[in-house]
Amino acid sequence: MKRAFIILTALLVWSTCFYTMAQEPKPATPAVTSDGEKSTIDKLVDEAKARGETVVKACLENCGEQTGDEVKVGRALELPKPDYPPIARAAHATGQVFVQIIIDVDGTVIAAAAVAGHPLLQAASVQAARNARFAVTKVNDQPVKVTGVITYTFIFQ
Repeated sequence: MKRAFIILTALLVWSTCFYTMAQEPKPATPAVTSDGEKSTIDKLVDEAKARGETVVKACLENCGEQTGDEVKVGRALELPKPDYPPIARAAHATGQVFVQIIIDVDGTVIAAAAVAGHPLLQAASVQAARNARFAVTKVNDQPVKVTGVITYTFIFQ
């Protein structure tokens, strides 16, 4: 009987530690990793700039009024909510996921990558970001590519 109680207690302690570690927010992935490697999005931005394309870094959501006449940032036309993955729901995974995206000159998302957030929530967030659509962003009345971050918040209910 004591043996079963000890095993049950050990499992409870282990599961509590695992749950606590899983809930700790992870820091945002830096533009350059520890081994000097750039993120996928940063590589794509660099490639576009090397081809002579203008790429603007912009606020994509909840930005308030934009100032300045030369840059006209397109607003979100469609910003779908991600599905809550069943495995993440079973693990009670919650929190924010930050997805960096590149928007093409026509307002479609051409690349998306999670840069921070719970690992069980990242794939659903990236998929939702890929389905987003934006109005065209213009610099001096010329359409340009845009890079920015979308934040998705998951709340377990």
